Amino acid sequence: MFILGHIGMTIIVFFLASLAFPSLKKHLDYRFVALGALLPDLIDKPIGRIFFEDIFASGRLFGHTLAFVIVILIGGYVYFRQKRDSRIMLVAVASFLHLLEDQMWKIPKIFFWPLFGWKFPQGYHYGSFLEYFMNIVKHVYSPEFTFALISEFIGLLVILLLVYKFSK
Repeated sequence: MFILGHIGMTIIVFFLASLAFPSLKKHLDYRFVALGALLPDLIDKPIGRIFFEDIFASGRLFGHTLAFVIVILIGGYVYFRQKRDSRIMLVAVASFLHLLEDQMWKIPKIFFWPLFGWKFPQGYHYGSFLEYFMNIVKHVYSPEFTFALISEFIGLLVILLLVYKFSK
């Protein structure tokens, strides 16, 4: 999935959850949901694809682990108990949904890090972040209808609907 897909699909899950559990609506702040939906990539892409590409060559590192989500969730729970503010917990749950959207359970060495060791699996070297980014864009926005392309389109629609709703 790419940026719009992560944001849109995660917002849809939170919206549906708020329909099923109406008391959740008062705790929802879609800005923090969007932040959490992108947080694993905002952390891991710069670390593994820009700053330490020679070491990791991967955009799926610390932020794509269950440990990362658990730490944020615990911090969010403590903050909620003190301030009655659920925004950090929203970030944690949205980050967890990011991991599900990326199907991280298929890479248990990353998903369950550090249970299987402290090292992350070595990824593929693209040469530069721009080459890596262009490779992703080529695969996501190819003419074939892929899950990634469909999720990007749905994400764009969701974002446009939210902008329309909140601009009134």
